Amino acid sequence: MKTIHKKADIVIAGSGPGGATVACKLARAGKKVLLLEKGRDIKFLGNHLTGLLISDKLGLNFSEEGLNIVRAIVTGGSTIMYCGAATPPPDYIKTKYKIDLDKYVNETIDELDLNPLPDEIIGKAGLRIMEAGNELGYEFERMRKFINPDKCRSVCGGTCMMGCPRGAKWSAREYIKEMQAAGGELVVRADVQHVKIEDGVATGMLAHIPGGFLDVDADVVVVSAGGVGTPCILQKSGLHEAGRGMFVDPLVFVTGVAKDRGTCLGPPMSVGTYKMNEEGIVLSDLIDPLWMWVIMAALKNTSKVLDFLKYRRQYGIMVKIGDDRQGFVTMDGRISKPLTERDRYRLNRGASISREILIKAGCNSKSIIVGPVRGAHPGSTARVGEVVDTNLQTRVKNLFVSDASVIPEALDRPVVLTMISLAKRLSDHLIENVFGNGGISSKIEEKQ
Repeated sequence: MKTIHKKADIVIAGSGPGGATVACKLARAGKKVLLLEKGRDIKFLGNHLTGLLISDKLGLNFSEEGLNIVRAIVTGGSTIMYCGAATPPPDYIKTKYKIDLDKYVNETIDELDLNPLPDEIIGKAGLRIMEAGNELGYEFERMRKFINPDKCRSVCGGTCMMGCPRGAKWSAREYIKEMQAAGGELVVRADVQHVKIEDGVATGMLAHIPGGFLDVDADVVVVSAGGVGTPCILQKSGLHEAGRGMFVDPLVFVTGVAKDRGTCLGPPMSVGTYKMNEEGIVLSDLIDPLWMWVIMAALKNTSKVLDFLKYRRQYGIMVKIGDDRQGFVTMDGRISKPLTERDRYRLNRGASISREILIKAGCNSKSIIVGPVRGAHPGSTARVGEVVDTNLQTRVKNLFVSDASVIPEALDRPVVLTMISLAKRLSDHLIENVFGNGGISSKIEEKQ
């Protein structure tokens, strides 16, 4: 098998929001950037087949306890399969861990024009859920979105989580394009095996590629392979403290049949409530794509499967909680993630409230289904204070982490705005402190 050698100022494993943001900012700063992505650069987005192809194990990735944990392995990472909700980081990141992201949050909101969607895009179901929630005292509001309303077709809400074929939903691919325009390089189907370390200093990465290996030398190494992928790479690189404990922001979907246009005919997570944030519960309008709705209904209540015929009249609410940190990720990617009694209670409480809201919104009480529990945002597997410091550097010099694995506690909210902000902060640290002397000047070179 052949080995290809490359050199760069910085090599990054993973092209999700954490990795792509760092890659873009460092390339703009004149650094020679090499961005490695395990998945493919699939272009045909917004359909069920693509959803399967870009999901880890075709969407059938389960913990040892049977919890379905969704991961996107594709250029752009989780920003291809997310709902486009732009929620700021929780206060504890600033108050407890002394990481101030306000500047980067505000910068990103302005840069990407993150605002709530107009009512005509939100759609009747989302507005009715918000109205019903407010009538019951749960303080629903319109949510900021990574969605351009001028490009949004809104009626494809059921498949929005599969990626947007019209470019209405922002993804990290935008930062990847900017990185490439600035001279950075993207290599897909590069499965990083480990970080190269010499005398306690990171010196590069080794990755499997089709037909052989990619051996990269770099001054700075950033692992951004996500809450499951990153601890695997770190453990293989000798950082055995990674992978201990994790959150997954567990969620359930509660759905019911109404008499008019349903949740699938509007962008997901356009409205929601953080009223119960102190309990770690978030509610928002959301429904599975049709094929996934059928599978989940069959798993929970086979008598309701025929309600797929009424899918376009289904109202849906997602219940998401901030779970207790439990479990582990092994070096070979196996996941253990038990849910605690407290986790189960909060999921059930959120589902009960959602049922109340759906009935108030006009759903038939007999049609309401509570889906199985799933994990949405694996994280905290290389957390601040234990595996990385507040600058996101590990105990290995020049080895950094930039993804949800660094978040020290459960988020109970969408993760992308937090990750972009953390990655921008890391980028400034690298430019000002690590590459403060100008870094290396050699170009990325390829050798057989």
